[in-house]
Amino acid sequence: MKNILIVDSDVGFIFWLGAALSDAGYQPWPACNSSDAISVAGRKALARLDMLIVNASLPGVTKLIAHFHQTQLHLKVMALGPQDEGLNGVDAWHPAPRFSDDSAKREWVRAVKNMCGRQNRAA
Repeated sequence: MKNILIVDSDVGFIFWLGAALSDAGYQPWPACNSSDAISVAGRKALARLDMLIVNASLPGVTKLIAHFHQTQLHLKVMALGPQDEGLNGVDAWHPAPRFSDDSAKREWVRAVKNMCGRQNRAA
């Protein structure tokens, strides 16, 4: 099972996306900010983090991505929001969070599956 850390200040979005990913066979881990994300990732139950989905507008996002790239070399990063060329370490961008219906859930699950199937940057 792939472990996916979802970091966003919108708790409703985190749990909506987490439920969709859980239904698709992934293990979602919620966090509302950068320090919470580091704490969640430090749990023994989360030995390997496969993907980070993070809101690009959160404070400290650049340091958060850099931290995870140092500790999880295989990690894939999907940033939410408009693409920002100044944000390094992002493998893919997803438009601002949309969570309203089943088609949006399928779109998110498809994007995550595509990311998880890509070649690792460290390979």
